[in-house]
Amino acid sequence: MPKIKYIIWDWNGTLVNDAWLFVELMNEELSIRNLPPISIADYREKFIFPVKTYYENLGFDFSKEDFETVGLNFIQNFKKRNREPYLYQNSQHILKKLAAANIGQSIVSAQENQLLNDTVRFYQLNKYFDYVAGIDNYYADNKIKLAKSIREKINHHDNEIIFIGDTVHDYEVAQALNVHCILFANGHYSKRRLKKCKCMMIDDHLDLLSVLDSSMSG
Repeated sequence: MPKIKYIIWDWNGTLVNDAWLFVELMNEELSIRNLPPISIADYREKFIFPVKTYYENLGFDFSKEDFETVGLNFIQNFKKRNREPYLYQNSQHILKKLAAANIGQSIVSAQENQLLNDTVRFYQLNKYFDYVAGIDNYYADNKIKLAKSIREKINHHDNEIIFIGDTVHDYEVAQALNVHCILFANGHYSKRRLKKCKCMMIDDHLDLLSVLDSSMSG
């Protein structure tokens, strides 16, 4: 891998360990509709973009109720609890190491922009990022367009940039940007599903230190 000068991070499931919260909140919705609950293993196998398809695969019938209403209700419940998850053990450590090595960093997320920025500030991580960019709605839509808009602001070559996420969609974003991709295997997708992407995977954020050794050593 050539010298890396910039990293674009996903947020949910990549820097913050919140898959369990998405499972708890979804199980509340499923229970209301007398649908079977899911485990975190189920979630990592079934979660997919667009999230409307994920809901439908769990048994939601959007001929009987409105997806936008259901999605907004889920997010309102999420907003009440979104500061409960912890950062992954080494998230802040790796962000600090990268910043010290003058490797630029930003976040591109399918989370709504204001909520995302408020949350990143809550964890006191905003100082590490040039841009913290979320989408303009609460329905976790495709984030390729957003990622491209941030990419245009980054003054580095494609082969000097890595996109780091935890889903197949993050790999698709990296492909659309023509940048390197590394996938974190303890987030919102199972390792089995991520292996299909044919890119580098890590189990711990500190694994990046060996990957980026030459980029961080002068």
